[in-house]
Amino acid sequence: MTSTEAPYLRGGSSRGRADSAVLVLHGGRERGTMPTSPFQLSYLRMLDMYAGLRRESGSCAVYLLRYRLRGWNAGHGLPDPVRDARWALERIHDKQPGAPVALLGHSMGARTAFAVADDPLVVGVCALAPWLPQHEPLPQFRDGVRYVIAHGTADRMTSPALSRRYAERLRAAGGTVARFEFRDAKHALLDSPGLWHRFAVRTTLGLVGDRQLPAGVAAAFAQKSSGDLGRALSSALA
Repeated sequence: MTSTEAPYLRGGSSRGRADSAVLVLHGGRERGTMPTSPFQLSYLRMLDMYAGLRRESGSCAVYLLRYRLRGWNAGHGLPDPVRDARWALERIHDKQPGAPVALLGHSMGARTAFAVADDPLVVGVCALAPWLPQHEPLPQFRDGVRYVIAHGTADRMTSPALSRRYAERLRAAGGTVARFEFRDAKHALLDSPGLWHRFAVRTTLGLVGDRQLPAGVAAAFAQKSSGDLGRALSSALA
């Protein structure tokens, strides 16, 4: 990977020593070899999440990754954002050795988060409107890793039905999973953006142990029936 092709990782700890870390992953498209831009909407959407995480964290180092290319690009072998996310995790481990990491991703970024959740220091994934095609591989099972999915029921860019099926498969494989739905919400997280923001920030920091996990998320983890995988998003913060 040459310097002109390198992804861009911003952030770190603003308070000295960090006990944990968060990596934020933005969305993209199925195919696209154009370089990413700091002005594209998918990146700016997660820049807001990144700022909120840094503002609310206690002793957590928060990072935001900007990929080299805009597409998933499965034809390149290892998908491009997965390659970039693994690169970012290596650098986070170098800066915060041994620190647990939570991943926050939207759309393609959520798919990327699940793809790299096998990293031994990843302890949780918060996936917003995830792009999870049918038969998407599950993360390698590890004790102590928790997964949270939130999806708008009116999303036409990524499938809420497929994210629910993914959650069912993940739970059946032994994973600790919570899933929430936002009725009539679309893909861009603009339906009640404050709710999406609070959910993402509080849940992600809770997964990594920097803040208390929202009570509704903790309660959802304890449930085992398939019917609880469609709880209202607002109940997560109750």
